[in-house]
Amino acid sequence: HSGDASLLLPAQKLFVETHRRVKAMGQKLCRALKISGPFNIQFMCKENEVMVIECNLRASRSMPFISKTYNVNFIAMATRIMLGLPQPAVTIQPIDMDCVAAKVPVFSFNRLKNSDPRLGVEMQSTGEVACFGQNQYEAFLKAMISAGFKLPSKNILLSIGPSQQKQEILQYAHILVDMGFQLYATKSTAEFLSSQGKLDSCITVYKPHVKREPNVITMLTAGKLDLVINVPDSMDSQALSDGFAMRRAAVDSGTPLIVDIKNAILLIMSLHRKWLREQSGRRFWSFQSWQEYVEPRENITHALAGNA
Repeated sequence: HSGDASLLLPAQKLFVETHRRVKAMGQKLCRALKISGPFNIQFMCKENEVMVIECNLRASRSMPFISKTYNVNFIAMATRIMLGLPQPAVTIQPIDMDCVAAKVPVFSFNRLKNSDPRLGVEMQSTGEVACFGQNQYEAFLKAMISAGFKLPSKNILLSIGPSQQKQEILQYAHILVDMGFQLYATKSTAEFLSSQGKLDSCITVYKPHVKREPNVITMLTAGKLDLVINVPDSMDSQALSDGFAMRRAAVDSGTPLIVDIKNAILLIMSLHRKWLREQSGRRFWSFQSWQEYVEPRENITHALAGNA
């Protein structure tokens, strides 16, 4: 569900042509439907192919986040337009931004006994947090920490279901090892990492319903794992499945859990960037107020207006 998505603004990997098509299609829909207030559109984009999933005549929950990031009060603008009051056009240039903002969801699985902490078509999040950073890595880690996520320090468990996602995580598993993390993995994931990635240092752990040690439930209960990355496949939806038991045990033991491959990859990339900077004696974190992040853009805009 889009409400459970983690967002980066400005977008970091959108093609210029995709961005142009999204903007053009949004303008066409607005004119065709004669919209004069806030609305949100969900697009599906791949390789510059853009399709509209739905258009809703209401403000989305992302509106405050976007307003804060761009320092533009979109609700005030929409209100003036709905009332027929004059509203000058506002030009936004994401490419000129000096920072990146990240918004991540907050979940309450720890309060919902026996709920399966995985994502699907129904919205699961009960809140969200947003943070600013000098780059996407700092902003994302700040947001994750603000949402209650604890950064791992030693032991990480990988349990990846789909074969495509196993292939995606492979190079990032090497990065985790390079940073000094000890990897644990369930049987099929461990075999893949060993055969395809030559990661023989990865330790195999048994799934919950296999009564052998080392067992993932035993390790989670004992607090021996700092992070669980469990990407379930489409068949892993039964309440009695090993995947459910693993995810539930992670939540119940207070162990950070990632169930989305894209989030897992961005997390590993962010941890690596932090590690590289700190290894070289450079500072990773920046601590500024919202005004300090957006004021450089304000000063430039005012300077340009004064020279016009």
